[in-house]
Amino acid sequence: MIRTSIIIPTYNRGKLLCDTISHLAESLPADAEIIVVDQSDGVYPGLMEIMKNHRFRLRYYKIFIKGLPHARNYGLERALGEIVIFCDDDVIPGNGFIENHLRNYHDKEIGGVGGRILLTGKDGLINQPSTCRRFPANETELKENGDGKSHRNVAVGRARWWDAHLTDNFDATARGYIDHVQGCNMSFRKEAIMKAGRFDERFGGSAHLEEADMCLRVRKAGYRLVFDPDAALVHLKDNKGGCRAENYQQWFYWYGHNGMLFFLKNFNHRILPVFIASQFLRLILSACKRRNPLIVFWGIRGYWKGFKTYKADSA
Repeated sequence: MIRTSIIIPTYNRGKLLCDTISHLAESLPADAEIIVVDQSDGVYPGLMEIMKNHRFRLRYYKIFIKGLPHARNYGLERALGEIVIFCDDDVIPGNGFIENHLRNYHDKEIGGVGGRILLTGKDGLINQPSTCRRFPANETELKENGDGKSHRNVAVGRARWWDAHLTDNFDATARGYIDHVQGCNMSFRKEAIMKAGRFDERFGGSAHLEEADMCLRVRKAGYRLVFDPDAALVHLKDNKGGCRAENYQQWFYWYGHNGMLFFLKNFNHRILPVFIASQFLRLILSACKRRNPLIVFWGIRGYWKGFKTYKADSA
C-alpha cells in the first residue's frame, strides 16, 4: 500500500533534482513513493544512476508538453498515495519533512498543508527549520491560536477579498489556518484535488497563481488549509531551469494573464474595477522602479489576454 506520493515536476535542473531526491530518500517512509515528472530538454545522466541504484520506490516520467500545472496533473494521475506532497526540484527538506506534512491529515477537515519555506543568501541559510515552534497539543489549541500569524505578528497565507492580493510570509513559525500555500512546499488529500477539478493548465508561463487557485477551490469544496512550520524546507530558487520567465516582457505578460484569470475564477466580479485599478497602480510602480515604461504595456496586454481566456472557456 502506498499512502504518500511525493511529486516533483522538473525542468533542466538535473543536478539539483538528484540532490533533492537524495535528501527525500533519507527519511522516506516505507509506504511512500517519489514521482518525477521531467519536462527537461534532455535526460540528466546522474538521475539514471539514482534510478538504477535506488532502494526506495521511485517512478520517472519523461514528458514533452511544457507547463507546471500540466506536470502536476500528470503526476497526480499516476500517484498511488492518499496524500500527495508537491515540492520543487531545487529544495532541501528539513528533518521530519514528510511526517510533519502527514500528521496534519488526522483531522478529516484538513484538505491541504503549506510548509515553512526558507531561502538562501550569500552568507548561507537565512534561518534553520529547527527554530520552528512546537506542534499544538490538540485541535482546540490550534483553533485558539490558528489565526495564521507568526510570533512576528504578520499574516501568513492570506488572500485579500477586494483585490485578490496574496500575503505570503511562509517563513513564519506559528501553525494556523490559511487561505493558500506556495507550490514549492505543499500537500493535499488527493480526493480534495479531484473534487476541486485538478490544476488549471490555463495558468501559463511562470504558472504564477496556479497553486493559489487550487487552494481556493479546495476550500470551496469544503476543506480547510493549514500552515505547519515544522514541515520546513530550504528553497534554493535556482535562476536556471524551472518555469521562471526569461525576461521582463514574459514575466509581466504572464503576471497579468494569470492574475486576471485568478481573479475572475475566484472573486466577486462586481469588484473588478477595484482589482483593475490596484493592478494598474502596481504596473506603474514596477515600471518606475525598473525605469521601463513598456512594463505597463506588457502587463495590460497580459490582463486583457487573461480576460479573454476566462471568457472563452466560460462561454
